[in-house]
Amino acid sequence: MDRLDVSHEVHGDTDHAFKVVAHGEIDVASVAVLGARFDELRELGATLIVLDASGVDFVDSSGLRCIIDASQEIESRGGKFLIEGMSPAMLRVLEVTGLLEKYRSED
Repeated sequence: MDRLDVSHEVHGDTDHAFKVVAHGEIDVASVAVLGARFDELRELGATLIVLDASGVDFVDSSGLRCIIDASQEIESRGGKFLIEGMSPAMLRVLEVTGLLEKYRSED
């Protein structure tokens, strides 16, 4: 079984807003799965990505880097990247790094 399961769906009323749902560990061994999904959404013209991290058990620095890179890329095109349903693991990483308010979704 993969250490990370990632899926996406259209989010809201626009074709360019997506919710990405991640379950498992976002680390050096699995981060390529998440990065590939973000790349796919970029190619679809995403202007909003909402990461549902409620099922994330662990995030390492490579996972955080993947999220930051995707966020910077979408924001450079005038879009927005948010995280909702933060698991304790995701919440802790974002608190420690000072990124919590940047990515906090109003659920």
